[in-house]
Amino acid sequence: MNNRKIKKMIRQEFQSVHTPSRKNELLQDIQYISQVRPEDEVHKRKIHIHKSLSLAVVMCMIVIGFLFWPSQEAYSVAFEVNPSIELEVNNERRVEEVICHNEDAVLVLEEMDLENTDLDVAVNAIIGSMFKYGYISEAKNSVLVSVQGQDKEIREELKEQVASDVKDILSGYSLNASVVSQDYSFSKERQELAKKYGISVGKVTLIKKLIGVSPDYEFSDLVDLSINDLNTLIHYKNIQFKTITIDGVESHSGYLRDEEVRTKVLEHAQVTLNDLKSYEDELDVKSNQLVYNVNFTDSYASYSYQVNAISGEIVSFDVKM
Repeated sequence: MNNRKIKKMIRQEFQSVHTPSRKNELLQDIQYISQVRPEDEVHKRKIHIHKSLSLAVVMCMIVIGFLFWPSQEAYSVAFEVNPSIELEVNNERRVEEVICHNEDAVLVLEEMDLENTDLDVAVNAIIGSMFKYGYISEAKNSVLVSVQGQDKEIREELKEQVASDVKDILSGYSLNASVVSQDYSFSKERQELAKKYGISVGKVTLIKKLIGVSPDYEFSDLVDLSINDLNTLIHYKNIQFKTITIDGVESHSGYLRDEEVRTKVLEHAQVTLNDLKSYEDELDVKSNQLVYNVNFTDSYASYSYQVNAISGEIVSFDVKM
C-alpha cells in the first residue's frame, strides 16, 4: 500500500466522524444582534460630533465666565478712633473676618460675633459700641474710615457708603461727627509699619500722607496721637489732601483756647497784656502730644513756650534778655 492510498483511507475515516454543526449556533447568536443600517451609522456619528461640539461650547463658556466673573477678592474696611477695628469684607459686602488691633477694640466688640453679617449691620454695631463706651463723644468726635482693596471704583464706592453710614449713625445719637475717609491699595511697607507700631494700616496711611504734605514731622512724632488730634492738626494747619475726605468739623472742646494759652504763659512769665510788644502762637506736635508753640516779647526780653494743648502743662520755656 502506497502513501497515497493510506492518506485517502485516513481522510475517509475522519469525514465519517460526526461533528456538531456550528451553523445553527451561529444563527442563534446572530438573531440577538440588532442589524446596523448604513444610515444609522451616519446618524450615530452626527450625534457624537454634536455632543463633542456641545461639550466644547460649555467648556468655553466656563473659561470665559471665569475670566470675566467679578473677583472674589476681599476688601478691608477699618475704623480708627482709639479702638482700632478692621473688617475683611467680600464682594457681597458680608464680613468674613474681624481683626482687633488693640485692647480697646476687644472691649468695643465684647462678645459680638460679626462674622458672616452684612457690612451695614457690623458698622452699626461697632460705631454704637464705641459711642456707648465713650470712645466717641462730643469732645472726641473724629472717626477714621479706611478701605483697602484692588479695584479703585469699588474702594471709593465702599468708602463713601461706610463714611455716610458712620455719620448717620452718630447723628442718631445727636452727635455731629467728623468722619475722615480714605481708600488705598495694598502696600507691604504700610503693613510692616502697622505691625511695628500696633496700629491699623489706615492710621499709618493717614500719617504718611500728612508727613508727605508737612515733611518736618517724623512718623514717630505722630503715631500715638488720637484721630481727633490728627484731625485737629490737619484743620489747624489748613492741610489739603487729594485722596482724603473730611466730612464735618472736629471737636475742639478738649483743647485749650488761644486766650487760655496766652493767660497761662503771661502769668508764668509775669508779663501783663499791656507790656506785650508782640505775641504769636501755633499748634504743633512734640513727643506725640499736641502743643502750642508760643513766642512773645516785652520791653525787656523775648519768651518761647511750649504748652500742652489739652492739659495746659508748660512743657518747656526759654527767656532771652
